[in-house]
Amino acid sequence: MPMSQADETTQAEAGSSSRLGLMLIGGGFFALFLTGLLLWWREGDRLFTDGLIAAIVACF
Repeated sequence: MPMSQADETTQAEAGSSSRLGLMLIGGGFFALFLTGLLLWWREGDRLFTDGLIAAIVACF
């Protein structure tokens, strides 16, 4: 019987760490989205014609 309790604890810990990872990924995506909106609000079309293209080219 003690083995089943240890298994349940391990499964609960794995589930919570998986949930935390998903929340961190979601938070990072949301932060990038808000950053994009802020840049669009400040720079407008110029962002995508100049800045973003230059950044993509610099990556390669």
